Amino acid sequence: MSEVEGKAVVIDRQGGPDVLRIAPARFPDPVADEVRVLVETAGVAFGDLLVREGLTGSVRGGRVTPGYDIVGIVDAVGPHVSGIEIGARVAVRTAGRGGYATHVISSQQFAVPVPEGVDSVSAVALVLNYVTAWQMLTRVAPVGHGGSVLVHGAAGGVGSALAELALLRGLHVMGTASPSRRSQLTDRGVVPLDRTADWWAGARAGTPGGFDAVFDGVGGRTGRKSLVLLGPGGTLVAYGASSALREGRRDVPQLVAAAALGPRMGALTAFRLGRGLVGYNSSTFVPAHPDWFREDLVELLRLLQGSAIAPMIAEVLPLDLAATAHEHVARGVAGKVVLKVAYR
Repeated sequence: MSEVEGKAVVIDRQGGPDVLRIAPARFPDPVADEVRVLVETAGVAFGDLLVREGLTGSVRGGRVTPGYDIVGIVDAVGPHVSGIEIGARVAVRTAGRGGYATHVISSQQFAVPVPEGVDSVSAVALVLNYVTAWQMLTRVAPVGHGGSVLVHGAAGGVGSALAELALLRGLHVMGTASPSRRSQLTDRGVVPLDRTADWWAGARAGTPGGFDAVFDGVGGRTGRKSLVLLGPGGTLVAYGASSALREGRRDVPQLVAAAALGPRMGALTAFRLGRGLVGYNSSTFVPAHPDWFREDLVELLRLLQGSAIAPMIAEVLPLDLAATAHEHVARGVAGKVVLKVAYR
């Protein structure tokens, strides 16, 4: 084993997609229970845009490489690693940093073997998006077979995963999306709601008894309005704040609105209505429950291998076009954007 040279996408100042740049990087030998992975594919997440805009973490006085999820080949292992050998293909959940690179160093507990026959593009879509969706559906707000759920942004990365997995579990699913995404929802069995029109009235009419769960990655007013759509015992799961950005850039009025209509006000409304309100943040939930992460990703990889699920891939771009990938995510693509990494 030896330190290797490679490259990484770095951010050293907050701003738009233009602040992303490729830079040489060195990747040390793994220590203790770590593995070093040659990256094949890296996922692009909405959270990466928040990092770039300085809304999550900070790039002041330092350099950040974004990227939550990768799939690649193990090229070195630490002395305390067991069960993972050099040459194994693994799916890795990073600590929210480091994925846009030719190599990633990870603790073994967040590196899960990828089964034979599963391609790296589909597999990387599971690591963040599908694990997030699966944990919200099964661990945070489980809904029994035949129940009903509303998914906001049902054509997005996490939203499309939520919709697909909810349908797989025998739930009735309604989802908000732009009119151009309507067919992508109906083709998968989701009842579409136009997010640019009166989605609230459509949701209420479509499920007069109320939803068992609503999954909100938008935040602000969307969450407040959704609370009223819950049925008795229903739960609103707040897991994101895409309203904080407009066309991929921070939106100060929306940030103020989100703060004013945020968790505290939402909790008061939920209490008054006798409904549940919970939050899910993968950056804290996954590290707190590493065994759950491994268990859930293994199950999702099994479903993918058996063709029970088929992640929606918006596009695959080379690592050098990470800035373009951010532009497309900001514009609102259907499914997961993936970076293909040529490490040789």
